[in-house]
Amino acid sequence: MKEKKIIAVLALSGLIFLLDSCATLPLKKEYEPPAFHLENPQPLVLAELSLKERLAFEEGWKNLKEGNIDRARREFAQLGRENALFNLGEGYCRLYEQHLAEAEAFFLKALELNPELLSGRAGLAIVYEKLNQPEKEFLQLREILKKVPDHSWAKSRYEELRVSLTEDQLREARSWLSQNRPEKAREAFLKALFYSPDHQEAHLQLARIYRTEKKYSQALIHYQALYNLQPKNKQLLTEYAEMLEAADELSRSLEIYERIKELEPGNKKIQEKIEQLKNTLGVIELPNRFNEIPNSQAITREELAAILAIKFNQFLPQITTPPIIVDIGTSWAAKFILRVVAAELMDKYDNHTFEPTRKVTRAEVADAYNRLINYLKSRGKKLVPLIPPEKIQINDLPADHYYYQPAVNMISYQLMELAPPRRFNPDLSVSGIEALRMADILLNFLK
Repeated sequence: MKEKKIIAVLALSGLIFLLDSCATLPLKKEYEPPAFHLENPQPLVLAELSLKERLAFEEGWKNLKEGNIDRARREFAQLGRENALFNLGEGYCRLYEQHLAEAEAFFLKALELNPELLSGRAGLAIVYEKLNQPEKEFLQLREILKKVPDHSWAKSRYEELRVSLTEDQLREARSWLSQNRPEKAREAFLKALFYSPDHQEAHLQLARIYRTEKKYSQALIHYQALYNLQPKNKQLLTEYAEMLEAADELSRSLEIYERIKELEPGNKKIQEKIEQLKNTLGVIELPNRFNEIPNSQAITREELAAILAIKFNQFLPQITTPPIIVDIGTSWAAKFILRVVAAELMDKYDNHTFEPTRKVTRAEVADAYNRLINYLKSRGKKLVPLIPPEKIQINDLPADHYYYQPAVNMISYQLMELAPPRRFNPDLSVSGIEALRMADILLNFLK
């Protein structure tokens, strides 16, 4: 009986000890995973690690995802402080602990060691979001999207920020404009374009501000951007054309006015502006008859006048007082005839006729081109003959003949050639191809 009592006491004591032991055993700690986006490093970055380093980082990253910061930190420490992934891991540990300034420092160090580490930029973006620094956050998100344009996490936040920051700058710019502070408005509009490069209001207001300030080159940058965005906006195109004209870019201005004409064919003011610019530029619309000259076996006076006026348009003066010529009213080359007669490259007759359809001879063509050469020289153009004129001998033109010197000059510049035996053949006709070739050779001399 006594033994049974002893056994019972021992059993009770053992049970009490067991219960007491159980009461003092530590319970398994519960960890909370990070509440923020955790950007995995790129595989190529991990591939640069040794096997030991990679295992340590992957184990640390696993613990970080589970919220076991102490264990994660021990694993990351094996990488060494000058390892970009150590700084990345420690940055996320500090972010988990809400030590934002320290997290920022570690992420910046990680990017200093490896600028391609997108996980570091994602960490910085989260830090700046928590610090309410949207401009800095925007920059980090933009860098991520430069590398991965379809990055889902970065893209959604980036678009949200872009719209918000753009609108903030636009509101500020509009306020400055209402206070007549264009210099401040300009700064705000430029910032708006930094966030939204295609924003039409910002481009338009900047173009107008620069235009008012007579900073034409800057204004044209924004008008060109708007033209690319709205190629059919007539009001915008008109402003753009006017700005180009003010900047003395007349050819481009003409192009834009012609674009407006396509959109609004009946606009007489636009047509008048086009004609004005064409006259200023000396732009010539080639008539169909000019394109037929190469087929001519013997060119006429009107065809020769057209060749000279069109080919050398940029060198000839504009007509101030048109010469009186009575027989060119129905000639397709009337305006070209007036141009060359005014420049004295060809003559009208004493009775004020020109005889536009009369065929010209080699001598007459030589005379016209010789006058053109002398005219160009008088305007400072340097034209040097290929053959010294004194070495040229012509057997079928006496030295005192009116057409002798023009013929010699044509040979010296190699615009025309002698036939055996040293014959110029002054009374022969000239084909359209030959007359055009002479013009092209002379133009090459001028270049």
